[in-house]
Amino acid sequence: MPMKKVITCPHCGSADMHYEAGLITGYKYHCNGCDYVGAFVIEKEIPVKK
Repeated sequence: MPMKKVITCPHCGSADMHYEAGLITGYKYHCNGCDYVGAFVIEKEIPVKK
């Protein structure tokens, strides 16, 4: 079964995240669920439904 990588928020667990910025400091993500902004995210692999 194929798997898909999904990033989730470390604070609220939401997968509603988007890429915010990335220059010298590295990647930053923004959570639309709780307004978390930071580089630390949790990456999960979930099965893809066909």
